[in-house]
Amino acid sequence: MSKVILELNSVTIRFGGLTAVDNVNMKIEQGTIRALIGPNGAGKSTIFNLITGIYPPSAGEISFLGARISDLKPHAITEMGIARTFQNIRLFDEMTVLDNVKIGQHCRTKTGFLGSIIRGPSVKAEEKAITEASMEALKLMELEHKADELAMNLPYGEQRRLEIARALATNPKLILLDEPAAGMNPQEKMTLVAMIRKIQSRGLTIFLVEHDMKFVMNLSDRIAVLDYGRKIAAGSPAEIQRDPAVIAAYLGKEVV
Repeated sequence: MSKVILELNSVTIRFGGLTAVDNVNMKIEQGTIRALIGPNGAGKSTIFNLITGIYPPSAGEISFLGARISDLKPHAITEMGIARTFQNIRLFDEMTVLDNVKIGQHCRTKTGFLGSIIRGPSVKAEEKAITEASMEALKLMELEHKADELAMNLPYGEQRRLEIARALATNPKLILLDEPAAGMNPQEKMTLVAMIRKIQSRGLTIFLVEHDMKFVMNLSDRIAVLDYGRKIAAGSPAEIQRDPAVIAAYLGKEVV
C-alpha cells in the first residue's frame, strides 16, 4: 500500500455560527492525484486554507507525513513541503517571470541580511542555485523562454502555469492546486493535464480543487466530494460518476 502523505482527522472549522467544514476525514496517498469537488460554497478552498495554516481548525487534526501541522504557521508548513496556488492568480505583475519563481525559493535560502550585503562566494553560489532551480520549474511548465518577460504580459493560461512553477520552486512534496484550469480554453486544459502528469511522474503528490468535471475525471486517481462542508462521497472517478448522492448534490447527471 502507498504511504499516506496527508491525513485529515475529523477536521471542523466554524466561523461564528457557520460550520464551513464539518467533521471531514481524508487520507491522501503519496504520489497520487487527488481531486476535491463540490458546489460553490461547499468548503473546498477552506480545506486548502486549513491544510496550509491560513486557518486553524476548530476541531480535529491535520497531519503531514505523520507530523501534526494543525497548529503551524503557513511559512512552517511550506518549509515542511506543502505548496499551493490560489483561485485568483496572485503574481507580482511588474516583476519578471523568473523573479516571480525565485520568490518561491525564499523558504530554502540561508543567506541573511549581512550576507546579502557582503555577497561572498557562498552567497553567489546560492544565488546561482536559486536561478537554476527556478529555471527548472519554468522548464517543467514550458515557460523558460518567457523568463525575462514581465508576469503581467503573459497570456492568462501562462500566468496560471507561472503560479504552479512558483509553487514548484519551493521544492514541495505535496502541491495544492486551487482551480488550476479556471478560465482556460480546451487546448490549454489539455496542455495543463500533461504538465500535471509530468509533475506527478517526478514523485510529487497533487491535491486539486476544480469545477471542470472532464478535467477532473481524466486526471484524478481518486475524488472526494463536499456538500455544505461535509464529505458525502469518495472513490475512483467511475465510482463518483455513479454515486446517487453525488449526482443529486452536484453532478445532476452521470458524467461521460
